[in-house]
Amino acid sequence: MRLLDIIFYLLRKGSKITMNELAEYFNVSIKTIQRDLDKLSVVGIPLIIHRGKNGGVEIDRSYNISRLMLRYEDYENLIFAMYIAESISKNLRKSYLSDRFRIIDNDRYSQILSKYKKRYILDYKDEFDIKNEVCKMIDNALDNKFYIEVYINDRKIEVFPICYVIRNEGLYLYCYNGEYLLIYVNEIKDVLIINKIYEGKIISYEHNKEKLYINSVL
Repeated sequence: MRLLDIIFYLLRKGSKITMNELAEYFNVSIKTIQRDLDKLSVVGIPLIIHRGKNGGVEIDRSYNISRLMLRYEDYENLIFAMYIAESISKNLRKSYLSDRFRIIDNDRYSQILSKYKKRYILDYKDEFDIKNEVCKMIDNALDNKFYIEVYINDRKIEVFPICYVIRNEGLYLYCYNGEYLLIYVNEIKDVLIINKIYEGKIISYEHNKEKLYINSVL
């Protein structure tokens, strides 16, 4: 991911950058930056290296990343996916992904995005925040397959989290506590991780969704 970020950073700057500046910006050593630049050169990224005391690196200003890496159809599909994602998630909208696409080709990006905004109206009921403290605790439990205690409407329930489910109403947690449940994440007030692991079989949401009652824990 850092290699791609370096490309975007150089494109955004549009002029010579010192190795020290790159190292400080990406919080790595100068040697790491030099290795990264070598890798980019090997795959065909047109870097211009300036040696000496006032040296640095810049990217050929005629370089267009989209022509090398993306077909037009790929580019359209990525912008469409980003448009939908940023419309329902506060975090993705704040990550400034759209700015990176503008750097690649501002005119084409604006044209494609304008078309999708006119053609697809997203009337989404409730945005969600995947980086709040509740989701961070759930993510930790998902990564380590731990049980959690969730606090909802002054009630506490112990569940094994399986995955998130994005529905029209918002973000839900698909989980298990002897039966399968969908819990509306925005109604979870707090989460406590329990040092207990579930090792049984799990029925996926796709194979179980017709049998679920939303917020059946409430």
